[in-house]
Amino acid sequence: MTYKAIPSIVVSVLLAVPVAGEAGSFKHVKTEADFLALVRGKTLSADWGSMQILPNGKIKGKTQQGKLVGAWQWNGALWCRNVRIGKQPERGTDCQKIGVSGNQLQFIREQGRGTAGVMVISN
Repeated sequence: MTYKAIPSIVVSVLLAVPVAGEAGSFKHVKTEADFLALVRGKTLSADWGSMQILPNGKIKGKTQQGKLVGAWQWNGALWCRNVRIGKQPERGTDCQKIGVSGNQLQFIREQGRGTAGVMVISN
């Protein structure tokens, strides 16, 4: 699998949604298998747009700024992803801590030390 840097603007766009509830209300997703069980065949939505995280390591979606494409891989207990919106250049990789609470998926940037955002999981 080719793995490239993730645009920093996309990192901000993907996680611009405020976290619903306290961070402690989300259960840490620690394995790729558990993560895939949550996102396989689902759409993740937020105010900025939506995306699908595919089992083959690809990401696709739509944003207000254009088409979203990318790649992802699991690293330890973190989800690492590289995305690009429209014709914007790639700007760096971000590995994120993932949490789940009901139909909400929380993404915490910078290996769980950065800002957090929430997306809604739907069919």
